[in-house]
Amino acid sequence: MIIVMKKWMEYRASIVFFFITWFLLVISFTGNFFGVGLWQNWFDGFQRDSSAIIEKTARCKEKSSYSGPLIVTKNEDYNSVMMAEDCDASLLKPYASQYGLQARVITALAPKDSTKLPVYFKKVNVVLAAAMAALMALVALRVRKLFGFVAAAVFATLVAFSPWVVGYAQNIYWIEPLMFAPFTFAFLSYSYCKSSKKLWLFYLGEAVLLFLKFLSGYEYISTIAMSVLVPIIFFELINNKQKIIKLWKHAVMTCVVVVVAFVGAYITNFMALSDYYHSSDTALKMINERASERGLSGIRKMRTHAVGNLKTLLPESYEFANRFINMEELAEDKGSTYQYLAINAGNYVLLPALSLPLSIKGVFGEIVQSILVWVLVGYLVLFYLKRRHPSFKYYRSFLWSLHISLAGALSWLILMPGHALPHAHINGIVFYMPLLLFVYMVVGLYIGNIVKKRRKRA
Repeated sequence: MIIVMKKWMEYRASIVFFFITWFLLVISFTGNFFGVGLWQNWFDGFQRDSSAIIEKTARCKEKSSYSGPLIVTKNEDYNSVMMAEDCDASLLKPYASQYGLQARVITALAPKDSTKLPVYFKKVNVVLAAAMAALMALVALRVRKLFGFVAAAVFATLVAFSPWVVGYAQNIYWIEPLMFAPFTFAFLSYSYCKSSKKLWLFYLGEAVLLFLKFLSGYEYISTIAMSVLVPIIFFELINNKQKIIKLWKHAVMTCVVVVVAFVGAYITNFMALSDYYHSSDTALKMINERASERGLSGIRKMRTHAVGNLKTLLPESYEFANRFINMEELAEDKGSTYQYLAINAGNYVLLPALSLPLSIKGVFGEIVQSILVWVLVGYLVLFYLKRRHPSFKYYRSFLWSLHISLAGALSWLILMPGHALPHAHINGIVFYMPLLLFVYMVVGLYIGNIVKKRRKRA
């Protein structure tokens, strides 16, 4: 009877923790309750141009013969056409780079009365934010089970103050829940599936989630693929001294699942475009041209964006660098490619991991809140925990999870420089899938240990 009562109390505590965490994350994701962001109106304007693709598709669903996402025929007309609350189908064409599952679903459910669309889009925003909050609350619940309440509370709090997670949460183009669902599913289910000898179910679930994500866009494919592998490595290495190379079978299976999901999404998009254009050659050309722009061939065309992004995102660092380098000259495309790549790399590592609820001015303030510093904090805290607790059973789990997560974050930026150069204003998200999430766990575990020690002394 006592055991049953304890289980019931723990179950009730878990439910309460989940809903409180979910609620706090919802108000953060939907209304920016904690005021995160790079400037005052950053949250309200975050990726409005990408959301416009879905909104325009919904507004034109009665006038367009293509049921997938739509975009302007001429890039120079993007703002004037895509931001307008009307529909001129003659100025639009299929957005060939993806199948656009999100556009198709949101458009199919959208009211035909255009006056009702603004309210409808806001409802979709809230639903997406609530779904993302639920995913992060589930991860926090798992952290609570592994490391205790304090670690989980710290984890959830840091997520709520993470600008890129908050910014993406309600965006109707990016569909952030699908970006994090493969990792969340792996983190929650891998141990159970392995112990119950149902790994086939685990990989099937991952294949479905990855397929759905790729139907909504191929962005961050390498990072998301690695995010599936990280929880496997984490749980396999708990209190286990086996060499990391022995986990190669899991890496191969993850790769197979990702390839199957990607090929499935690619074929689906190819068939949709072929049907619309009545030409498989045209469909193939349109898809591959977009991919080529995002790869190595896009470096020359996109490289000057590195300067503009640094000036916009990190103005203090830009002014500091301008004292030593002629940034205006580089902005006019008069530098060497390696200079732009170096500026871009500096920009990424100095992007804010957190928006701390205090004012720290100057370059120092940008550094303190940066991805670079918080990743270093994660490693240093982990080394400290190992030193103070030699038998710390999670040391190798966390260490290799951080290593692989870091490789995953960098993989997209290295493999797709044509996307990395102009998109620093959004690509900070790769460092959360799941590198910074594990950093938050390590920090939470450290703070949890401090709280335990103080309680024992009291």
